[in-house]
Amino acid sequence: QAALELGVLIPPIRIRDDVRLSPNEYLIRLRGSEVARGEVMPRMLLALDAGGVIRPIEGVETRDPSFGLPARWITPARRAEAEAAGYVVVEPTTVVATHLMETLKANAADLLGRQDVQEMVDTLKRTYPALVEEVVPAKIPLSVLHRVLQRLLRERVPIRDLVTILEALADVADQTKDPEVLTEHVRRALSKVIAAQYADESGTIRGITIGPRLEAALMAFFSPRQGKGAGLMDPDLLSGALRRLEALAREHGEQGRPAPVVTPPALRVGVRRLIEPVLPAIPVLSLGELPPQVDLQSVATWELPDAA
Repeated sequence: QAALELGVLIPPIRIRDDVRLSPNEYLIRLRGSEVARGEVMPRMLLALDAGGVIRPIEGVETRDPSFGLPARWITPARRAEAEAAGYVVVEPTTVVATHLMETLKANAADLLGRQDVQEMVDTLKRTYPALVEEVVPAKIPLSVLHRVLQRLLRERVPIRDLVTILEALADVADQTKDPEVLTEHVRRALSKVIAAQYADESGTIRGITIGPRLEAALMAFFSPRQGKGAGLMDPDLLSGALRRLEALAREHGEQGRPAPVVTPPALRVGVRRLIEPVLPAIPVLSLGELPPQVDLQSVATWELPDAA
């Protein structure tokens, strides 16, 4: 499933017992380092509150390890009652599998090695020899392609369509070798894939847009020639803006997934760089990378306080 969704082959996953963990606890390690941890009750079911609960039921309160949703461990006998109350009820094995899948997605960029990229290119060369010979390594070194793919995965953009990615890189490779700039060109080429991740059944993307005062302040903040506007983004104001964004993304998110921020094209990289250290799970989309047929609906406005 990870390979189909992300386009990355996952290395073998070893499962081992660890007496240092409590009986119901598990942890996930990547290259020896812990990246996630959770707890399950094997003979019970997890009732998730995904926002549609009409009345609480009795159970052991907890949090879903994958998305942080409020949940309760219940006995199998209470399943029908929980579902009638609006809970989403899942088996313990599903909890662990979903948590593992989300952890793989969050760490896909670290799982993708340079040798993996070489193997992907070699496989593609069998069916698209002219494209590969033109681009890698003639125009784009393997190291740069690796960094571009990692940047895409870090923002959960699938890299299955390597043909489109290489074609986009070929178009701009003579102008720049900067992985950050190249990634933005690739994102525009993958606009339909990106839009499909966040659009609902009607093709509508419900996102958080940036207010005019904050947009002006961010433009000045990210500009190399910061003028008077740069002073608007002092540390306290910046911290408050990030807290506001976190609250908005959580409030308007669905099933534990935060709502995306939709920015003007010139601000996407800067906003992503700004929020990534503290709010890495919030997607940042550019208006320039959304297909024309996509209907964008603003569910909230991320703005500076009136006093600013």
